[in-house]
Amino acid sequence: MSCTCSPNTPSSARDLRRGSRLADGNAHILDHERWSRRAFLSQMGLAAAGVSFSLAGRPARAMTSSPLLKAFSSLASDRILILIQLSGGNDGLNTIIPVNNDIYYSRRPTIGIPKAQAVLLDDETGLHPAMASLNNLWGNGSMAVVHDTGYANATRSHFEGTVNLSTARNQDTSEESGWLGRYLTDEYFANGFSTLDYPLAVRIGGPATLFQSPFGNLSVTFGDAAQFERFVQQGGFFDAEDVPATVYGSALSFVRQITNASYRYVAAVQDAADLGSNLASYPNNGFASNLAVIARMLRGGLPTPLYTVSKGGFDTHSNQGAATGGHANNLGELADGISAFFEDLAQDGLDRRVMVMTFSEFGRTLIENGSRGTDHGAAAPMMLFSPGLRGGLYGVQSDLVNLYGGDPLYTTDYRSAYASLLDDWFGMSAGETDDVLGRRFDRLGFVEDKMQVGTEAAALPALFTLEQNYPNPFNPATEIAFHLDHPAAVSLRVFDLQGRLVQTLADRSFAAGRHVLSFHAGDLPSGTYLYRLETPRGLQSRRMVLVK
Repeated sequence: MSCTCSPNTPSSARDLRRGSRLADGNAHILDHERWSRRAFLSQMGLAAAGVSFSLAGRPARAMTSSPLLKAFSSLASDRILILIQLSGGNDGLNTIIPVNNDIYYSRRPTIGIPKAQAVLLDDETGLHPAMASLNNLWGNGSMAVVHDTGYANATRSHFEGTVNLSTARNQDTSEESGWLGRYLTDEYFANGFSTLDYPLAVRIGGPATLFQSPFGNLSVTFGDAAQFERFVQQGGFFDAEDVPATVYGSALSFVRQITNASYRYVAAVQDAADLGSNLASYPNNGFASNLAVIARMLRGGLPTPLYTVSKGGFDTHSNQGAATGGHANNLGELADGISAFFEDLAQDGLDRRVMVMTFSEFGRTLIENGSRGTDHGAAAPMMLFSPGLRGGLYGVQSDLVNLYGGDPLYTTDYRSAYASLLDDWFGMSAGETDDVLGRRFDRLGFVEDKMQVGTEAAALPALFTLEQNYPNPFNPATEIAFHLDHPAAVSLRVFDLQGRLVQTLADRSFAAGRHVLSFHAGDLPSGTYLYRLETPRGLQSRRMVLVK
């Protein structure tokens, strides 16, 4: 059976872009060199300001009691989003397998995954057998798959694919800011520029463009777990002690000390590293180590809401393998790392605050090439993990008949996943989400534990509502209100950012209606605290700031 194109596909898009295939020779090599140079600069923090940012050319200073910190504390969410980039272009067809599609098997005679070896998600869909460690997450509803995400007129370029997924732009349009950079700007910079003493985003790999904003790049960047450890131990990225015992060495040490002192987030990251720990074992590889670092920072109380991690090796032009081989090894490391990460977080309930989503710059071709691999494609699945999910399969998997230049044709715009996260996980209003993404996209409804805030939340039926404390910031007392639509036994407790119980404000039954309780800080130190309302139908938490 010959490959066909969608009738709506422009003729120019039907031809594979030169450089997207191993057979393209030097054009393919040049394409990779361009992508690799950008990835190297990004990892080293040179492609965009990674650790600090500036306004009008002047470095920003950290202010513990800044307006931005107050804005952050007033948000209704203590939720975390972690994006995992499958760098190189993951083969979605061998990740989420169409186990009953004869076209899939006829076009992949050596690398197709037999149905009998796949981990079945339903009667039509299987998961690569190397990812069997995700069985528990799938079984308890903590895993979702969005089939064949993509966008129109994909060029199959590593560089352009990464930029598009980072900025949420349309192909052939210009956009300098990342979609998460715009989200952070909308949430925390609405009343002007300010700073805090901890980063709004942490990158351990992944594209820097994600967090680019009008105020600069809003992330701190670590190349890997080892660089994170050096940063924590040295108080910066540079060792001021390991220098030659010469005049030159003394000068070098001085420059390194000054440079380290310019990193605004050292204290916050060091404190989180000291307070945090891992409560489960992780596989012995770099990707799992990077996730372990994030778990440590979360448990240590770092308030950062956004993280990225990169897992490389998915550019499988040759000897890709099937149930075993290079691609299987990468998927196995991905699955085992994610499984260990959620096992770690579940030990003290941190997992309910966390959403993980995978993405790749593109998928791969339907047909395996002459080197028993696959070339650059278009559509690819996204996977999500969280106890807060409505687990399952979303979107429509490509029928492999209507194709895009030989690739699976995308059936869901990837920005629908972004919109669903902004709306339901972080609680932005639909209008704000549409502004961040540039226009309206369909919502997918995969978030079960929805955060309902903003102007639209009042119109939605709610079983219970926890309001923002008032005043906030406060000293020494504040009031916390909540509403019940039915009588219920509830508890209202205050915690510090290390998860330690500070005070129980209520642990009893309340009638339906609105209730107001007072919290007196007493001798507590200044800082950010969490208050959490637990009911038989769920829980909600918010932040408040004590300023003495």
